[in-house]
Amino acid sequence: MIRALTFDIGGTLADGDIDLESYRRELLQYLRGLGFEVEPREYRRVMGSALRRLGEIRARNLEVKFEEFYSRVLEELRAPPSPEILREVRTIYGRNFPQTPKPGVHEVLRELSQGYRMGVVSNTMSGISRDFLEREGLAGYFEVIVLSRDIGIRKPDPRIFSLALQRLGVEASEAAHVGNSVEEDVAGAKGAGMKAVLLGGGKRRTGVEPDLTIRSITELSSALRRFA
Repeated sequence: MIRALTFDIGGTLADGDIDLESYRRELLQYLRGLGFEVEPREYRRVMGSALRRLGEIRARNLEVKFEEFYSRVLEELRAPPSPEILREVRTIYGRNFPQTPKPGVHEVLRELSQGYRMGVVSNTMSGISRDFLEREGLAGYFEVIVLSRDIGIRKPDPRIFSLALQRLGVEASEAAHVGNSVEEDVAGAKGAGMKAVLLGGGKRRTGVEPDLTIRSITELSSALRRFA
């Protein structure tokens, strides 16, 4: 019997992506306003190097915090990473990463919260997943919110799912995870011993199949009855 549900955020409960060009322009304008003359070419070089390092870390299913990542970026751009500057950089990042709830999300979560314990398991360096939930009035539906930035581990590592289950007080066999990524959500949840619900299509990795596939988050309530 399924007693608990965990959810991915981006692509599952939320639509939206970062506008990298707009973010770059606003960030460089901010730094120049502080007196740091950062050229676009230098920014691209430093950011490219930083993203390669980040990719190597994430290949091991590990995570770094936004503040750690940008402290190094700013230092390489010869702009001291003070707490005030880092807070503003994160604000700029969030402003250029708009997210909106998928149609029907409020109604689905309201209904499911009556019968399931619920949590969030999200990969995010910046923490904008939590910002989204709070801004849209969705945070109250979840007993636990486990973000990769807070524990240093990313999906599909089963440990991030196991931590959410521990905090929810349920066994893996009593829980299902809902997400839109086969690699991160389905493989990770199955690795932790949970059921996996895949939102949308997507490529299937050999040997990893979701227990259920839905086309829209609005189909989730009825689909979960199959677990009964």
